[in-house]
Amino acid sequence: MQSQPISSNTPTNVATRFQISQNVSRTAMSSSEIAKLTGKRHDNVKRLIEDLAKLGHVHPQSEDEWSSDKLGRPRATRIYKVCERDSYVVVAQLSPEFTAKVVDRWQELENRKPEPQIVIASSNKVVGELAILECFTRLLKPAPSSQMLMLAKIAASNGLDAQFLPGYAIDAAPDATGGSSMPTKAVTALIKDFDLRTSAPAFNKLLEAHGFLREMQRRNSKQEYVGFWSVTEKGLAYGKNLTNPQSPRETQPHWYVDRFLELAKLVGKA
Repeated sequence: MQSQPISSNTPTNVATRFQISQNVSRTAMSSSEIAKLTGKRHDNVKRLIEDLAKLGHVHPQSEDEWSSDKLGRPRATRIYKVCERDSYVVVAQLSPEFTAKVVDRWQELENRKPEPQIVIASSNKVVGELAILECFTRLLKPAPSSQMLMLAKIAASNGLDAQFLPGYAIDAAPDATGGSSMPTKAVTALIKDFDLRTSAPAFNKLLEAHGFLREMQRRNSKQEYVGFWSVTEKGLAYGKNLTNPQSPRETQPHWYVDRFLELAKLVGKA
């Protein structure tokens, strides 16, 4: 059954629509339902509601309830909907002994479980976390695998399903053509593997001087500034930024194994 509100044929002094300022329950009871509960004719119930509305005792809402006749033609039946308080007024006029039935019906309506609704969990929180991720990505340029990990954490913290995320992200140099991730290591391990005569701090300073690395800062829990390294746009041809497991707000540079000697030559340490 479909209900379509039509107000153009309704007398303004009989059935006015609910206004925001009126104290109206979220759930309304129809005149046809009151008629069934009390065993009265619907026409008589509607007439009583109209008379009470003229006196200002109730404030019904008028609607046309649509159904089909025996030939399948649409047929409109004017009904009224009243709030809980007004329903008691109407039933008291019809027959006092039926008031208990109306009270029971309202308790049934109020105790009815709400229909399931799709709710976006903590929408403001999600938007804020995604905005932080976007800023983090622009400033520190984390590798795709790190970005995917952060997205998965945001989904988990907000009760969202992250199964749509790919199971594997390709971490490779922008000009790479292999279609798969390039192996990387931390600078300390690479210096040892290639037997370079330098230390990690000294090598990082050379990388900073040549524009491949830059030092960033963040505040710790004591509001003290802590420094960390981040691969620059220029350095992304030779390495990537991973998020630091001990501090997700920091990046941890890793360098592509196959290009490390080329990078060392550029800074004069091959």
